[in-house]
Amino acid sequence: MEDKERQRYILFKIISEGGINERDFISAIWKNIYQLYGDVGASQTGLWLVEYEKDRYGIIRTNLQGVVIVKTTLAMIRRINEQNCILVVIGTSGTIHALKKKHLAKIISNS
Repeated sequence: MEDKERQRYILFKIISEGGINERDFISAIWKNIYQLYGDVGASQTGLWLVEYEKDRYGIIRTNLQGVVIVKTTLAMIRRINEQNCILVVIGTSGTIHALKKKHLAKIISNS
């Protein structure tokens, strides 16, 4: 019997000069994961973009082994589609509900 893979959700804040659309964001994440970790590292993440609020925040789902890879990749991104940006990891949780309850207020209150 196979064990179900444990998921983690990562909430991050987007600080950018201009608007970054969802498609460009996803492309930038995958490009940077492949540059930093190659095919093997990228295949271990189980990465999925759950929620994306343009120029505010996003939530990424990954497996337990991919948390460090995804957090590092987010921290390394400085340009998306010719626009300067910073992606700040706010928190990590095992459920979306707990993540939003615990950390989302920090982002909304600062906006």
